[in-house]
Amino acid sequence: MVRIEAITEPITIKIDRSPKAHEQADAIENAWQGLCAQNPRYFNGSMLAFDSYDPATGVIRASVEEYKFHAVRDTVDAGISLLAVTAIITSPNEQGVGQYLLGKRSPKTHRYGNLWELGPSGGVDVPANQIGTLDFDAIVAELKREIAEEVGLMIDHCACSPVVLVHDDAVGSVDIAIQIELEQMPDLSRSWEYVDTRWVSRSQLIEWAKKHPEDLIPTTVALALR
Repeated sequence: MVRIEAITEPITIKIDRSPKAHEQADAIENAWQGLCAQNPRYFNGSMLAFDSYDPATGVIRASVEEYKFHAVRDTVDAGISLLAVTAIITSPNEQGVGQYLLGKRSPKTHRYGNLWELGPSGGVDVPANQIGTLDFDAIVAELKREIAEEVGLMIDHCACSPVVLVHDDAVGSVDIAIQIELEQMPDLSRSWEYVDTRWVSRSQLIEWAKKHPEDLIPTTVALALR
């Protein structure tokens, strides 16, 4: 199930670093070792987990967790949702018609392999220990890092605005969707995470989401049809 939640500006992330105990530790560890055996790309670093959002203040509360507790949710559900960012990148084509960037996820990605998405997207990195709050500029910086890594696009000055929170309960993620408006269509490169990219108009995206939603990740369908 995908849920769209309106965002109240300004957005900030407040981070709770207190240690947390988890039940089923042995089952989680066994499931994690199984995932690592299937895909050596898995790495158990720290991640930010979504805890709550207060629309009255615009504050997202997040906690620091080990990635493995989230990765094994198909086998052992620890109730952890990854806090992530998703780019909605728009740019005019040669005719001046606004286009949306979509990327086709690699089959090696943890979720939704071979499906198309609005993006790039990725988890919000845990900041240095002394940092307890991320403001909107810091969140955008995280998203720009993902964009540079996944499509080789270095973004300096552009219009950025938060759009919505996207809750994907099936995979356990909450994405801060941020629109990034570029003045001209850039050249793109690819990383292992995307096997293809394309630009589509708003009407094309809506038609795609209505006629062939199975080609797109559920959150992109929800964003296209919101």
